[in-house]
Amino acid sequence: MRALLKAVDYTSADVLAAEQSRLFRRLWIVAGFRATVDAPDAFLSHQIGDIPILIQNTRAGPRAFVNQCAHRQGAIQLADHGQRRMACPYHGWVYGDDGRVKSVPGNEANYGFCASTIQSLGLKPVHLRQVGGILFVNLADDPLPFEEQFTSTFLEQLAEISSKAGDDAIFAKFESRYNWKLNFENVVDWNHVPFVHAGSFAPLMPGVQRSVLDERHASPPPQPDEEIPDDLRELSYVVRAPFEFQEWPWHDSVERCGPTKEYTNVFIYPNVNYVVMAGVIHLIQQFCPVEPACTRVRLTMALGRRTRKLPAAAAILWSQFKAEKRVINEDVAVLEGLQRGLNDGSVRAFHGAYEHRLRRIAKTYRRLMVPR
Repeated sequence: MRALLKAVDYTSADVLAAEQSRLFRRLWIVAGFRATVDAPDAFLSHQIGDIPILIQNTRAGPRAFVNQCAHRQGAIQLADHGQRRMACPYHGWVYGDDGRVKSVPGNEANYGFCASTIQSLGLKPVHLRQVGGILFVNLADDPLPFEEQFTSTFLEQLAEISSKAGDDAIFAKFESRYNWKLNFENVVDWNHVPFVHAGSFAPLMPGVQRSVLDERHASPPPQPDEEIPDDLRELSYVVRAPFEFQEWPWHDSVERCGPTKEYTNVFIYPNVNYVVMAGVIHLIQQFCPVEPACTRVRLTMALGRRTRKLPAAAAILWSQFKAEKRVINEDVAVLEGLQRGLNDGSVRAFHGAYEHRLRRIAKTYRRLMVPR
């Protein structure tokens, strides 16, 4: 069966512009872990649908805004994560918990604004939703109902898993030369693991080793295109698999959300793979479009919520992060090679039965991309 998407869907600037409008500015998008903004004035910033987003912890709890000052549209927070009050670093305008302008330094001398003008100015609010330990934002004025994007079963699973994530975390981002959709397709595609990660990840995953693959029962024929469902809610789901992870004494210092010998993937459409390793290491992988052939990968790794002192938390995170980055680099090499080969004359990919989820993603994507 030929893939439902063509090469142009991965190479066209016009397609990317439509994706920003019809996917990233319409759907609920993961912003990050709630625990990373637990501290007073803690924040995280993001770029979603080409729009800069700020989530700031206030006295009323986390609030989301467009990260642009009402004065000259400068960023209120310049860093990806931090702890700082909502004050524009450009001209010093200060904002209150509700996003309204609280003070304008030198107003009488420099601006001459009356009190009513100042009271009318503020940051544009963004819809924010928390599920367990995960924060979602939605850029639409009238957001898609949550239950139209996710099933209740999935939300319950996500809440249970993510509520165990703590504030010991490490963050990184990098850009790679491939289309963002390739990365989401890649993490859903379990069959690449024994080939791309033969010396790194595959030995820890007994269920996908080559010897096991050869023993699987024959697959049924692929579904015809017209029989493939296109329910958006079915694109976000949880998968658990056996995982040969070593038990360490520090595991008893954090809350667990699963057994040691388990690897959990939480796929959150359109662009997140949330991984939990051994029930104690949480990782958000987010694939953000920059250009048709450029993806910004955002990684946030957190330990489970501490139950006792853990002085080695930073060292543990750094060690686990380096191991994870090695695996990611193996994917990047393959995906960048794939992207370089795409051109106007490329034939569509050829799919087998096991790629039914990729076909479901593609069919739903095509429906969402139809102009309203």
